[in-house]
Amino acid sequence: MVRTLTTALLGAVLIVSLSACSSIGSRLMKPDPPVKELQRDSALYFRDEWQPNVEKVRFTRDGSRPGLGATWCVNAVATIEGSDYYVIIGPNSGPGFVGGTGVPPEAPTPAPHLPLTVIYSDGTSEVIE
Repeated sequence: MVRTLTTALLGAVLIVSLSACSSIGSRLMKPDPPVKELQRDSALYFRDEWQPNVEKVRFTRDGSRPGLGATWCVNAVATIEGSDYYVIIGPNSGPGFVGGTGVPPEAPTPAPHLPLTVIYSDGTSEVIE
């Protein structure tokens, strides 16, 4: 009898705590901005903080959060000095260079101010001066 009561009580506590976490979590966590806005912010952050000589960023996916607590990131192809580099970038994180294309050359000092062509995953594009 005590074992059954304990099991039922623990089950009720578990159900209440799990449902409370999800309702509290949904209130505390803000939803991500639209994908296009995140991609634009990622391209600008990549240019401003890591590669000022990037000419074009073409996004190959919509992007997502790869795990619990991870920051939003997206796969892209960055064209730097005429060469393409496969990167994973985000609006608040440093780049990851993937796909065997290596790391792009360092930007000259002072870095040139180049227009940046951004091609979004939905096929639309814009040039940012």
